[in-house]
Amino acid sequence: MDRYSVFIVDDESWVVESLKVSVDWKKYGFEVVGEAYNGLEALQLMRDLKPDVVFTDIRMPGMSGLELIKKGSELPVLPKFVVVSGYAEFAYAQRALNYGATAYCLKPYDDEEISGLLKRLKKTLDMERDRTETHLIQLLAEKPGGSPDMIRQAFEHRGLRMDEQQGGGLMVCTLDGESDPFLSKDAIRINIGKSKMLYVMTFDQLEHIAQELAVHWPAEVRGIGVSGRIDHYAKIAEELEHANLLVNQYFITGTPGIYAWSNASRGPLKEAIKRIGQAIANQDFNALNQLYDEVKGLFLQEGYTIKDALRLYNVTLSFLYILDEDEQERMVMSYEQLIDTFEHVTDMISSLKSLSIKLIRRQPEYETIETTNETFLSILHDVHENFRSPITIQSLTQKYYINPNYLSQLFKKEVGETFTSYMTRLRITSACGLLENTNLRITEIAEKVGYQDYFYFTRMFKKITGHTPTQFREQMVR
Repeated sequence: MDRYSVFIVDDESWVVESLKVSVDWKKYGFEVVGEAYNGLEALQLMRDLKPDVVFTDIRMPGMSGLELIKKGSELPVLPKFVVVSGYAEFAYAQRALNYGATAYCLKPYDDEEISGLLKRLKKTLDMERDRTETHLIQLLAEKPGGSPDMIRQAFEHRGLRMDEQQGGGLMVCTLDGESDPFLSKDAIRINIGKSKMLYVMTFDQLEHIAQELAVHWPAEVRGIGVSGRIDHYAKIAEELEHANLLVNQYFITGTPGIYAWSNASRGPLKEAIKRIGQAIANQDFNALNQLYDEVKGLFLQEGYTIKDALRLYNVTLSFLYILDEDEQERMVMSYEQLIDTFEHVTDMISSLKSLSIKLIRRQPEYETIETTNETFLSILHDVHENFRSPITIQSLTQKYYINPNYLSQLFKKEVGETFTSYMTRLRITSACGLLENTNLRITEIAEKVGYQDYFYFTRMFKKITGHTPTQFREQMVR
C-alpha cells in the first residue's frame, strides 16, 4: 500500500519524539521521513525530502511556523501543513489556516483527534493523487500531440522537471501479483493497465534502478521497458510509446529483462513478410518452410519488438484471408491478446507456419462442419456473460468443439458482424455505461470491461464512439 510521507518540525526534541512514537502512522497510511528543530533547517530538508504532510509548531527560534508555511508555499511540491499549537496559541493557529495550513491540532495530543485528522488527510491526498494521475494519463495517452506546457505543469506539480539540467526518464513495468518492488523509489507511479505500472523519474534515478536490477531481478517482475533521457517535454509521447512496447520484450527474448529502444532496420523483416505472401499465393511449401525459419532468426537479432511480431502475425493472416476469409477472425488487435495466445514469438511463428500449410492443403480439420443455432445461442450467451475476460474465438472453439471457420460464419450470419467487432462493441458499450453511471477512474473501467492496456482501450473507445473516454464522460455530466 502507498504511504504518504510526514515531516515533523518542533524546537523541543521531546515533542518530536513523542509525536513519532505515539501515533501508529502506518495504520493510517503514513510514515515519518524526517524531523527538524527549527524553521530554517526544516525548509532546507523539505526541499530535499518533498514530504506530503508537515506537522509544525507555531513558535520556534529563527523562523516561526507561520513563516515556514509562507515559505513552504513557494516549494515546487507543496505539502499539507498541520499546525501544532497549545490552547494559548489558538489565534496563531487561525492565522496559519489563513496562510494555507490544512489543519491544526492541540497540545497535548489526543489520540482520537490525531486519528481523525490523519484519516481526513489521507482521503484528501488520495483524491488529489487520483486527479493528478488521471490528468497525466489523459495528457500522455489521449493527447500525445498535446501541449508540452500542460505536461510540464503536471510533472512539476509533482516536483519533477525534465530539462537539460535534470533529464527525466520513463519506466513501464509488468508485475505478477500485487506487490511492487519499486514502491519506495522516488518516482511518480501511474497505473496504466492490469498489473502494469508507469514510473516517471529523473534519468539518474532510472540509471540507478537499472544498475540495481543487473545485480538482483525481482521475481514478481516480468518485463521492464525504459525510455532514453528526456530533456524536453515534447519528447515524452515518443519515449512513452517505446517504453510501453519494450515492457513486452520478454515475449521476443524469452526471458525477463530491462530493455531500452534500439533503432533496428525493419527492412529485412518487411522483405521476408512480402515473400511469405508470395509463397502463400504460389502454394510453395518449401519456400514457406525456409521463410518462417528465416523470420525466427530475424527475431533473435536485437531491435525487433512485439509490434513487429503483431504485424507479422496479422499481415500473414491477411495473406491467408485470400484463401479462407474466415481466418481473418484469428487476427489479434493488441499486444496483450498476442501474449495471451502465445508464450513466445517462436511459438507464434510455428503456429503461422502450421496454419499456412494446412490452409493451402485444405486439410479435413479446416472443412466446415455442421452445428445448430441452439449451439450458437449458447455461445452468444457465453460471450455476453464473459466478454470482460480474455475470451477469443480460439477459446470458444475449443470449449464448444466447433470449427473456427464455421463459428466465424455463424457470427456474421446471425449477428451481422465479425466476432472481433461484436466483442469490441460489447466492451465499449459497457464502458460507456460505467463512465456515465459511476465515478470509477478510467483505468479501472478499462480493466473492468476486459482491456488490460489503458492506451489500447482509449484508441478503441475513440474508434467506436468518436470521443476519448474523458470527452465522453464530460459530455454525459453536462
